[in-house]
Amino acid sequence: MDVAPNILFVLVDQLGARWLPNYGNATVSTPHLEAFAARSTVFERAITTSPICTPYRGCLLSGRYPSQTGVRQNGQAYPANEPSIADHFNRAGYSTRYIGKWHLSGAPQENRWAPPDKRAGFQYFIGWESHHVDHWSGWIWRDDPDAPIQMPGHETDALTDIALQELKQAAAEADPFFMLLSYQAPHPPCSPPAEYRELYEERDLLSEANADPKAWYDMPHWDANYDAATFRHLYFGEISHLDAAFGRLLRKLDELGLRDDTLVVFTSDHGEMAGAHGLFGKGVMFEESLHVPLIIRAPGQTQGRKTDQLAATIDLLPTLLDYAGIEMAETAEGISLSAQIEGGDADNDRIAFSEYRSFCATSQSWKLVTQGRTLEAAKLYNIVDDPFEQVNRLDDPACSEAQARLSEALRRWHSAVVAANPLATSESEKAWQQVNT
Repeated sequence: MDVAPNILFVLVDQLGARWLPNYGNATVSTPHLEAFAARSTVFERAITTSPICTPYRGCLLSGRYPSQTGVRQNGQAYPANEPSIADHFNRAGYSTRYIGKWHLSGAPQENRWAPPDKRAGFQYFIGWESHHVDHWSGWIWRDDPDAPIQMPGHETDALTDIALQELKQAAAEADPFFMLLSYQAPHPPCSPPAEYRELYEERDLLSEANADPKAWYDMPHWDANYDAATFRHLYFGEISHLDAAFGRLLRKLDELGLRDDTLVVFTSDHGEMAGAHGLFGKGVMFEESLHVPLIIRAPGQTQGRKTDQLAATIDLLPTLLDYAGIEMAETAEGISLSAQIEGGDADNDRIAFSEYRSFCATSQSWKLVTQGRTLEAAKLYNIVDDPFEQVNRLDDPACSEAQARLSEALRRWHSAVVAANPLATSESEKAWQQVNT
């Protein structure tokens, strides 16, 4: 494009690729997302760089790993001295807007105002820090800490209404815009509107090989206590409701004449176990937690594509800057995915790295997970032959080549990113592990 494109980045919370039709799920209904994918590029292997809320957001905004920014657990603030994605777009003449859940202004983690000096440079900001536990009683703030706005009805609908107004305003301005819309849905505990909840009544929702029908979701401080089938009933309803909201956003782009001028990204920070392996939540390196949807529609794109290019959170900042014609940040990790979005070949040799309570190296076919934040291998899965990760192939002689390759790649990555960083010294690692084990 000769003119810098607008960018609409839609970030949802706790939606694993496992639960979407675009990634093989035959149960969940997402017609708007499927229609969008039919004219977009679907990354079939997108991996979160950190399967937890705040570290993911720190990575997204900086293009750097949690061990490099120091944002390694929930409740930390985005570092004041760390250039952000908003800073890069601001310098390029973009209008930068953030709407929704933030989770980067530090403690306390609660439904509250995020002060301007904690907003990582976004020019326009309407949102909240974190923890809308009840999706029907959300509050949001603009620039006055004493003037919260109660969002009527379900938070997903109210937040979409705000985003539609912000899109209209941004479209009326001369400058291109970068808008990051951050939904809290489908983050549990889930309470979808009845019409979406009813889609999943009287259906078998636990058909996967690793699903545990006896798993129990018990979160007393969220007033949530029910079995895995009930959890999925509610969780899938939230996903379908979110899909309808996404459809409204796409229609508004068309109404405003912005479709051919706007790059649209749909993704999630991490996944949700939803009873797989008997677990709920995130923070682990199983596919349900680690593998996220990533669907990108380039300006003017009408042809759908699928790519097996291994992608990661760390690639999003380079990709967006590339499309906007902005010089790449010197400190940014990752690669631009623009070639694959446009139909280019995938790099089949690439390995992606993730970190939280453990480290993980993922290739297109294999995954190696460490014992805690050490380099000691704990699990090895062939995610092509064993997509539900039921057979640990660690130290299997038939898998020695794959294990050696991932182990060596992880060692090199750890040396460059973790061990070499003053924010991740050995003493810091010990203190971190004491808190997070």
